[in-house]
Amino acid sequence: MTQSAIVKRILGDGCAEVHVERISACGKSCASCGGSCSEKNIISVRAVNLVRAKPGDRVVIESATSGVLGAAMLVYFVPILFFFSAYVISALLKLPEAARIVISVAAFMLGAACVYVINRYVRKDKPMEYTIVSVMEDICLDM
Repeated sequence: MTQSAIVKRILGDGCAEVHVERISACGKSCASCGGSCSEKNIISVRAVNLVRAKPGDRVVIESATSGVLGAAMLVYFVPILFFFSAYVISALLKLPEAARIVISVAAFMLGAACVYVINRYVRKDKPMEYTIVSVMEDICLDM
């Protein structure tokens, strides 16, 4: 997965601190989703500086697509799996519909809490790795 970023400073270990503007899932069509994507959401990440980019350079950074897809699957799939599993189990136990719904919603929330805990553990243990792969020229954007 590639993204554009701006180099903010060079770190002493062959890496650079870069600022990346997070792109919204709705494609900046805020009227349709109400997600406040018109506000700039800039994150700072550490990237291996293979091309010797300098502060102020606009660069292309690359990250492993598998890491991004794995995180997305975890965030979306686990809570839904908890929800449907709880509903099926409660249906097999012949619980009333209201109880099935309450149990399923509680299971969904438990799944979301599990994802949160796993995310905090994985982020500390194995942070996402970025690499600067090229320097872009003749582009002037504010970040």
